[in-house]
Amino acid sequence: MRELYKLVSSKCENGQLYGKEYELENIALFDRHSVSVIVTAPDGESLIASNVDPTILSEQLNYTLLSDDENNQVLESNDNYRIIRQQIPSIDDSFLILFGVMPDNNLIFMKANTSSMENVAGITNKFLFWMVVLDSVVAVLIGRYFIAKFTKPLFSLINITKRISNFDFDATYHPQAIYNEMDDLGEHVNEMSTTLKRAIEQLQLANENLKHDLELKEETENMRKEFVSNVSHELKTPIALIQGYAEGLQEGIMDDEVSRQIYLDIIIDEANKMNRLVREMLVLNQLEAGQMNIDAVDFDLTEMIDSVIESNRINLEANNVTYSFINKEACYVHADEFLVEQIVTNFVSNAIHYVLNENIITVRYDFMRKGKVRISVFNSGNNIAKKDIKRIWEKFYKADKARSREYGGSGIGLSVVKAIMELLHEKYGVENLSNGVEFWFELSLAKDTKIKENS
Repeated sequence: MRELYKLVSSKCENGQLYGKEYELENIALFDRHSVSVIVTAPDGESLIASNVDPTILSEQLNYTLLSDDENNQVLESNDNYRIIRQQIPSIDDSFLILFGVMPDNNLIFMKANTSSMENVAGITNKFLFWMVVLDSVVAVLIGRYFIAKFTKPLFSLINITKRISNFDFDATYHPQAIYNEMDDLGEHVNEMSTTLKRAIEQLQLANENLKHDLELKEETENMRKEFVSNVSHELKTPIALIQGYAEGLQEGIMDDEVSRQIYLDIIIDEANKMNRLVREMLVLNQLEAGQMNIDAVDFDLTEMIDSVIESNRINLEANNVTYSFINKEACYVHADEFLVEQIVTNFVSNAIHYVLNENIITVRYDFMRKGKVRISVFNSGNNIAKKDIKRIWEKFYKADKARSREYGGSGIGLSVVKAIMELLHEKYGVENLSNGVEFWFELSLAKDTKIKENS
């Protein structure tokens, strides 16, 4: 009512209160505040009234002015108006009433039913309460939605960093539809993940290389120790024999010339064994160190084999060996002549020293596809045990140590063959047959050689 009085007074001062043109505006103003209003002249003439009958309002105004003070409670009073609460016992209700003087000295009377005001206020309060509740629920839901939307990238980054800490570098952050600072951070996390992955891979590779180098170093050291041990073992016996027989000659324990000659023959034989061992070790060392150059030429392999056999003729006759060359014919190959001679010499020497039973040694050719020839050297000796088949190519390995010592074998010959064949990139091997053992190796035929090939 106080605010309504101020509005009406303001309209009066501005000249916007009286007249037909302001009637609807005034009625709407009064209805909006749910208040009955009448403005009268000092002589009682009604100038403005709300939708209520002016006569009724005038009577109520007179009733208020004449009513007993017991039924009126003054709520506010000043020079312009007085606001009272009027209790009407007959209807058990009360009214809120304002009566006062306008700036133009006209009288104004306002009345509002307190029960209806309380009902409206209650409804309004309930409405406001549920609006507050609804707004709170909506605010919470919207807040949770936006919080989840804004924090989802953060939780995604936290999960990615946890996976990265467990060395899982497959986790990748994917930017949102609208790029923001969180996406920028995610891109940096992706870069960090990629960098860490690359660094760890390089570290693992370095560790693998270091492990390989350590294993290679250990293997080399073991090979060196084994080599020194084997060489010492191989040289110990001939040196001891040479020293013993030389001291015997020096002391003259043998008076007759025949005995002295036997001593000299033993010394020379042991010296030859040592010389052969040293030569084979030098060749093997050059092959393994990659210092042996291949000088490939075309030469007659048959002629070379005949030459090696002829140089071993004395040993063949001494062991009563029956030698034969099957399908003997000129066979030109393209290879390093010196290295091939080493292979043939080792195979033939090995066959002579291990031949038994019928004392048969045979050499034969098998012409293969793709311009290859297989050279096989057979001896009627005992089969090689399965556990020794692969190891006979190792340095200083002797399948039959007793027989090796008997003819002075060092266990290097077949390892020299292996090294030469690997240098020539050709095939080689050994097979146990029903009546003996056969060693073989393959070479490339010379381009102009025309021989019918076997399948």
